[in-house]
Amino acid sequence: MSIAIGGSFWQQNQQSWSPDVNNRAPGSSVLAASPMALFKGANNASNGSTTAASRALDAMLGPFGATVMNSSTGMAVLAAQQAADRVNAKAAAVTSNVPTKSVANVATQVTFSGSLASPDVFDTTGPALNGGYHFLSGTALQNAFNLAMLGKRSHGAAVDTVSVSGNTLTGSTSGLNAHKVFTLTLKPNSGLYTFTLANPIDLPTSRLDKFTTMNLSLLVQAVMSDGTTAPLPNSAVVEVHNGLGAANGTAHNGVVHQGGLAYTGPNNTPPPSNAPAARPKYVAPINPLTGRSYSAAGSALMANADSLNILT
Repeated sequence: MSIAIGGSFWQQNQQSWSPDVNNRAPGSSVLAASPMALFKGANNASNGSTTAASRALDAMLGPFGATVMNSSTGMAVLAAQQAADRVNAKAAAVTSNVPTKSVANVATQVTFSGSLASPDVFDTTGPALNGGYHFLSGTALQNAFNLAMLGKRSHGAAVDTVSVSGNTLTGSTSGLNAHKVFTLTLKPNSGLYTFTLANPIDLPTSRLDKFTTMNLSLLVQAVMSDGTTAPLPNSAVVEVHNGLGAANGTAHNGVVHQGGLAYTGPNNTPPPSNAPAARPKYVAPINPLTGRSYSAAGSALMANADSLNILT
């Protein structure tokens, strides 16, 4: 009896299976006409535009498996995109103090006026008749400038060039992207000076306050009435901070704030060789179910790999 029942089931299967086989289109798969068609994906019914890998995966997954995978992939890609958005938001917060255009009150933030006045330096001799405060000149000036600007860079270029015109000293970079970085104007009789930052000095990117110090008094000397000279150490020290400044937005006590100052120099060459290398362009992975990219998000590849775990 068991044999008869088994035969009955076999005959029923044959009856339901044979017409499908007999009626299938020429060249179609036997599996496509059998009860296994339940697991056949939509791509297998196409005109051949999909890849062999896509058709094979569709046949393995079927409509139910494709739905599950699409849902899993969608959630994974969405999670990856949300994570990327959070990273981008944090990166924007870190670099938000580097404007593309200088803020309206930038002049008050990057300009500081002070005094070199030191009456005791002239002793009984007194200052020179044409003023007791003068910039160094020639090789002495260049050497002092190199020391004061040691390690200072602006837009990736070393601040290595100094020039004096009248009572104004200008510090600049050199090369094809040469640009003015700051000026220092000096009044010889009184020792009053004005420092103005013209282009940002490179500082570490951080949400915290970062700064660099420049001892500009190294560039100036006291000149006596008899022609002798004396240094003026630590009498003109300027700190350049990366923030926007105090509540009133002004420089004070030798501290200037370049956070609102945009780079205004030329861009004739790419960043210097010691700049971080550009990241290779991201190529989104291909969804085997659609033959199209999942997403342009940088994390989509990992999301795709995670979603395929449902097959293991």
